[in-house]
Amino acid sequence: MKKQFIPDNYMELFFGVGAAVVIIGALLKIINASLIFSANTWLIAGLSTEAIIFTLSGIQGYFLSSPGAEEEDAVSTIAVETAALQKAVDGTVKGLNSLNANLSSASKAAQSISVPSDLSSNAQSVSDGLSLASSSIEEINKLYQNLGKSLSQVNSATNALDIPEGIGEELEKMKNTIKELNAKYEAMLGAMNK
Repeated sequence: MKKQFIPDNYMELFFGVGAAVVIIGALLKIINASLIFSANTWLIAGLSTEAIIFTLSGIQGYFLSSPGAEEEDAVSTIAVETAALQKAVDGTVKGLNSLNANLSSASKAAQSISVPSDLSSNAQSVSDGLSLASSSIEEINKLYQNLGKSLSQVNSATNALDIPEGIGEELEKMKNTIKELNAKYEAMLGAMNK
């Protein structure tokens, strides 16, 4: 970055002094009075000072700007958004793995439920098995909802960006994993309804 030939704090001071002189001149003009000099002199001095300050500020801004700065900012913005997207993808993959483990556990719990021939004597074990399966399904539903929110955030983020290489493949893997999880979830619900 190029060095400024007039530091920002001095530029602010010049702007303030110039504005103060203009305000004093305008006030004197409004009330038709004079203070050391006439109102017109105050206005001319203040507006001339402001014109010089604006000219210096414009020249300084012109020399400080570099042609590639906008491109560098765009690249750094994309890099930040890509990192955020990768973090969201990683979190979603973790959620999918956790959901898969919970679905497997719920599926095993659903398979372990057996209806005994003497239902009245074994009603408590059936009730315990159903409670376990129900709580597992509730956990799965919560994870599934959180996963849906994460995936919609990932989708909105990917729509806003050009997806760098490799992330598209990861998203395709996530999509396939979700399909597998949906199939397991449907099988488990089917087993629960029998």
